Amino acid sequence: MASDMDFNGADSQDAAFDLIPANTLVKVTMIIRPGGAGPEGWLTQSQASAAQYLNTEAIVMEGPFARRRIYTRIGFRGKGVDASGVDKYANRGRALIRGILESARGIKATDQSEAARAARLIRSLGDLNSLDFVAKIGIDKNRDEPDEPGRNVIKAAVGPEHRQYAEIMGGQPAPIQTPMGAPQGYSGGVVQDPYAGSNTASDGGAPFWAR
Repeated sequence: MASDMDFNGADSQDAAFDLIPANTLVKVTMIIRPGGAGPEGWLTQSQASAAQYLNTEAIVMEGPFARRRIYTRIGFRGKGVDASGVDKYANRGRALIRGILESARGIKATDQSEAARAARLIRSLGDLNSLDFVAKIGIDKNRDEPDEPGRNVIKAAVGPEHRQYAEIMGGQPAPIQTPMGAPQGYSGGVVQDPYAGSNTASDGGAPFWAR
């Protein structure tokens, strides 16, 4: 006779879907879900406007929230500019991308050395795919649904000037890699998922706003 399987120690469903608290710092690997738009097809085109963004999925690598997935849109081009001609959506996206590069490559935001400036260069948006960095978690709420708990997003990337960076990041920062090619033949699913084959959700499990 087969032995019983004990599920008493499993998380309750409420616990499984609790949000990661705002401002929590975690080490993540970022995966880009190519949308076929923009340079080399890495961007996703908004269906509602001219805006384009990187559709990203950050997977928590360690700690109590390991394997949790955080879906964030990183702006690349907004639907328009303000009265001063500034694309605020794109500027916020560029700032986050800079922070991700600095976190992944161990560069302080104030460092303007030749090596630091080189570390902030990429030849392709695909260079961002599969980077490990320290992320500060935020909670994004829908203003039209104030009673909903919202969803986790990447609020910021944390660099080596933060006192917890070395402990959370561990090991050595990522070296500057040869740029990745375009996502040719992309047909859905995640790209270089470090948990491929595990029991975590893949592309089919992503919420509708992240697909």
